[in-house]
Amino acid sequence: MSMLVDDNANFSNVQWKSPIIKLIPDDFALSDEYATIHTTIEDALSHRSGFPRHDYAIGGNYEGQEPSLRGMVRAMRHLPLTAEPRTRFQYSNQMYGVASHVIETLTGSWLGDVLKEKIWEPLNMKATFFSTSNAEKAPEHLAEGYVYYNKKFQPVQEMDLTCVSGGGSVISNVLDYTKWLKAHLSMSGPISKAGYKAIRTARSIEDRDDAPVAFTGNSLYALGWSTGVYQGYEYFEHSGGMVAFGTELIFFPALNYGLVAFANTAVTSNWLEQALVWHLIDEHLGIPKEDRFDWNKRNQDRMQKSVEEYKNGWKEAYPNIPNPRLPTTLPVQNYMGTYFNPGYNNITIEIKDGALYANRSDATLKLDMTLEHISGDYFMAYGDSTEAPGLPFKVAAPAEFKISPEGISKTLGLAAEPEMGKDGRIWFERL
Repeated sequence: MSMLVDDNANFSNVQWKSPIIKLIPDDFALSDEYATIHTTIEDALSHRSGFPRHDYAIGGNYEGQEPSLRGMVRAMRHLPLTAEPRTRFQYSNQMYGVASHVIETLTGSWLGDVLKEKIWEPLNMKATFFSTSNAEKAPEHLAEGYVYYNKKFQPVQEMDLTCVSGGGSVISNVLDYTKWLKAHLSMSGPISKAGYKAIRTARSIEDRDDAPVAFTGNSLYALGWSTGVYQGYEYFEHSGGMVAFGTELIFFPALNYGLVAFANTAVTSNWLEQALVWHLIDEHLGIPKEDRFDWNKRNQDRMQKSVEEYKNGWKEAYPNIPNPRLPTTLPVQNYMGTYFNPGYNNITIEIKDGALYANRSDATLKLDMTLEHISGDYFMAYGDSTEAPGLPFKVAAPAEFKISPEGISKTLGLAAEPEMGKDGRIWFERL
C-alpha cells in the first residue's frame, strides 16, 4: 500500500487519508452511512474504523458464490459496527482484507504477485509465498502445523485463507523474515523513507486488559505495527497466527536490533515465542533476572482465565435463571433447520447426542457448536475448532430462539461478536 501511495503517476488517488469508498465504490460499504463515506485507508490499517473482529463471519458462500475476497468485503455492510469511526482501537482482520482488495482492484493483480514483485524479489526472499499451493511447490520443506489435544500433538490441515488475504496469508521462514526486518531497521528499499515514516506513525491507543504489562505507558498502533517503549527504547512489534502456526516480530530502531520467531502449534506457539523473544531482549539489554517481566506467568494466567470464562460464562450471561428452569417452548426437534444472516451466512441446526448442534465447516474458522439448554428458549453455545480442537479455540456464547405466533422458531440469535456486549446478538432468519 505504501508503494501505491508513493506512486502518484499511476495511483494519485491513493493516499493514506483516501476514503476507501472512492477506491472500490462497487464493493465497499459498512452498516453506517457516515462510516462508509469517511473510513480511510489509514483507519482500516490502524484498526480505528469502528468495525470489530467478526472473525466467525469470514468465509462461506457469500451471496451464493464461492468464497472470495471480494465477497468477504461486500458482506461487511451486513455486520454491525461497535464504535464510532476513530474513537476506539478494535482489531479487525477483515479491514486488512479490504486493503488487500483495494490493491488487487487498482493494480489488476493478485496480491501475492504484487508482494512478490514489489517486496520479496527485491529483498531476495525466495522462500516466501502467498498460498499453500505455491509453498508446496517450493524446494524447501513446508512445515506441518500441530495442536496439542488429548495429551498428544496432532497434525492440523492447512487453512483456506482465500478470504483472509493480507490479514494472514503469508507463508515464510525466519531467514526471509529477517531480511524484511533488516529493511525496516535500515529504512532501506524497496519502501521509501516516507513510507517507513508513515508506517511507524502511531494512530490508535490499544486497549489494555487488567493483566500486568512490561512496558512504559500505553501501547499504540501504527500501520501494521504495535509500538511502545520498553526500558526507555521505542519498539515496533506484531504477532500473528492461524490455527496451527504462530509468528512474532519485534525491532528496536535505536538499538538496531530485531528478532523473528516462528513456530507450528496453535496459539501456544505465540506464547512460547513471546517468552523467548523478550528473554533475548532482556539479555541484550542486560536486565537483571530479578527485574524481568514473567511472560510465562502472564500467559498461564490468561489461559486459566479463558478456562474459567468458558466454564462459567453462562452464569454471567444468565444471572437470574428461574428454579426450576423453564422448558423450551417447542419440542427440541422443532428448532432444527437452516438459519441465515447475510454477514455470517448459513448456520444449520441439527440434533446430535440429544442436543442441538451446528457445524460451521464452510467458514474460514471452522467450528462445531453444541447448544446447551439454559431456560426457556435460551441456550449457551459451546464451540470448538474442527481443525485444531482444544482450549485455545474453545468459545462459549449465549444463544436464543424467537418463536413466531404460529409456533415456529423463526430466528436464532447468537452472541458471535464480543464487542457487541453481553446482550448483543447476530440474528439468523430461518430459511
